[in-house]
Amino acid sequence: MLFPHTTSRRTVLRPAVKGDHPSFLGTLLRTGIESVRPGAAANPDLARRSNAAFIVTQRGNGDVLGFSTLFGLDPAGHIKSGVYLDPQKARLGIGSEVIYLSINYAFASFNIDQVITQTTEASFDTFGLSTSDNEGPGGMGILRDHLYFRGRNWDLHTFQIKRQEWEGQVNNTEIQRLLSAPHDWRSAPDEVLLSQCD
Repeated sequence: MLFPHTTSRRTVLRPAVKGDHPSFLGTLLRTGIESVRPGAAANPDLARRSNAAFIVTQRGNGDVLGFSTLFGLDPAGHIKSGVYLDPQKARLGIGSEVIYLSINYAFASFNIDQVITQTTEASFDTFGLSTSDNEGPGGMGILRDHLYFRGRNWDLHTFQIKRQEWEGQVNNTEIQRLLSAPHDWRSAPDEVLLSQCD
């Protein structure tokens, strides 16, 4: 059993609300990860269109680093994950920390078999990826020259992780270190357990 952690050593995921939509669109434009359709601005309910939507903040000072969404929950047993971080604020490794929290939250909260995410080379550094990662076990495929932004065409890389793979990875020392000791991916933090006793 997994616990839906929303806090890591350096980041906190807090629920997004309707008023966060303008900031979300601004983050999308700064990242260049996704093309923003003009119609997207007309529907400012980010939380309603997502199965889960979070503001990503810096642990300690609360600075907003970006957003994380889980969307497209499908009866076939999968959900899509999107992480959009402001490149001027996110430090190296923050992206992978947020994606791990998002993946874990998805498996802990939804009856799904896999999480799917898509990105371009523009964000590879943020997530610690390289083009060879799409050829490995989690890589599903590449749509060549699929998106146009920043004055050029970009390949869209698709990655997936299955529940069974994630359940095995949460025991990995590197992934375990993302949570503050003595927390682990399968247990509720003590402060959550104490608040339920009150």
